Amino acid sequence: MRLLEVGQLVTSKRGRDLGRKYVVVRFYDDKHVEVADGLLRKVNRTKRKNVKHLLVHQAKLEQGRLDDKAIRAFIERHSSVEEVREEVLQDHGQG
Repeated sequence: MRLLEVGQLVTSKRGRDLGRKYVVVRFYDDKHVEVADGLLRKVNRTKRKNVKHLLVHQAKLEQGRLDDKAIRAFIERHSSVEEVREEVLQDHGQG
């Protein structure tokens, strides 16, 4: 069983998108997934991320609803600025 699944909420731990939340849209290969946030990275223009660079959350979006509007609403329901900063700092051992 994979740690990640399609529809899983993730946060970027590396790169210029550090702290940005995404939803896993599809698997690229064993080490990479394609993610979207419904705003900058829409479903038709996903971003490929290394799974090592993602913080995985328990929240999961239903697979049948992987459109930009549903992804945006899902991320907004599960986001706050302080929460993102805390998660990233804790993951880097600074919190």
